[in-house]
Amino acid sequence: MKIKVIGSGCPTCSALNEKVKKIVSENKIDAIIEYITDINELVKLGVMSSPALVIDGEVAFSGSVSDAELKETILEKSKKK
Repeated sequence: MKIKVIGSGCPTCSALNEKVKKIVSENKIDAIIEYITDINELVKLGVMSSPALVIDGEVAFSGSVSDAELKETILEKSKKK
């Protein structure tokens, strides 16, 4: 599983990256996490708000997301592997 957190490097983006790392670690998910602060990556994806969460090449979220939704989505996607 490959997870990308893409944003400007703002505190919200950084916080999302930390939350993703914590969820992956606590649930022993085999994942590569990449934190990208190049806004051009958002443009390439056609995403207009940040941060964006991309799981296995698919945009899962952009903008704000609740902790519960984030965890649920990561766990659900990890089970499809």
